[in-house]
Amino acid sequence: MLNKLNFQPLFGLSSPHVQTTLPTFLVNGKAPPSYEILVSLEDGDQLSCYLSNPYPGKPPTKIVVMVHGLGGSHQSGYLLRLSRKIYQAGHCAVRVNLRSGGVSKAKRPYHGGTSQDILSVLKWLKTRFPTSSLVLVGFSLGGNIVLKLAGELGEEAVQYMDHLIAVCPPVDLHHAVQYIEKEAYWIYHKYYLARVLKQSQKWLKDLSIQSMYEFDDKVTAPLWGFKDAIDYYQHCSSIKFIHSIAISTHILFAEDDPFIDCYRIDYNHIPSNVNVYMTTYGGHMGFLGWAGKEHGCHWMDKTLMDWIFSSSSC
Repeated sequence: MLNKLNFQPLFGLSSPHVQTTLPTFLVNGKAPPSYEILVSLEDGDQLSCYLSNPYPGKPPTKIVVMVHGLGGSHQSGYLLRLSRKIYQAGHCAVRVNLRSGGVSKAKRPYHGGTSQDILSVLKWLKTRFPTSSLVLVGFSLGGNIVLKLAGELGEEAVQYMDHLIAVCPPVDLHHAVQYIEKEAYWIYHKYYLARVLKQSQKWLKDLSIQSMYEFDDKVTAPLWGFKDAIDYYQHCSSIKFIHSIAISTHILFAEDDPFIDCYRIDYNHIPSNVNVYMTTYGGHMGFLGWAGKEHGCHWMDKTLMDWIFSSSSC
């Protein structure tokens, strides 16, 4: 189901480029008290995650597992803000580092289809906290990963999560790469490529990488057994899995997102339990608009917190 949300950007900040870039420079504060957990994966690798439980002696009522976007980590600003707010609300927050987000632990770099890695985190949590309800939230590339996972699991998803949220997910990876490599968006391409290359130094060797497509073609594809970048994009884009999602799902897009096309999804063929929300403004992961005293200019935070804790969504 497609829904329109009336998001109003802060005065003078309606530009999608301002909405996209300004959050990078905002102060997001510290993380709540946390400790690192290492989740073992089937191929012998590990994921580094940071768990914040306000009541360490008790099983959490609700656990919110958050997955960062391209070039991010457990220190990404949006994860710091939201984990602090979830903790202050009396619930448990888990910030997941994808493989090279916690680079010292990784044997291979992450990519947009590493959904089984996230399933390993959910299984770890369910083993230790079997009575806790669990909400899975993915941001940007992390959003594609969690949507793919839910679609792969189908009806089995209810064993591991109660609700799913994806924010600005690149549901068609090839299309997103083509968009971000356009000349008009060179600053985004340069920014994300630099972050990915920094996280992936141990796998680059003598390669000279000039584009995200080239990185996926020369690094991602061979390390993960894909034929080439196109093969990787085809296998890992969540657009082919969304129709199989069987749990309550919220997806948030902005129509003016510089490099995510929210109309790649066929809205006539998605399950009724998958609710897509679209705003006219917001850019990519920006959504800077007044959200009341508690959230200030972070309209996205208020919206996500409402979805996470509303009785109707979980």
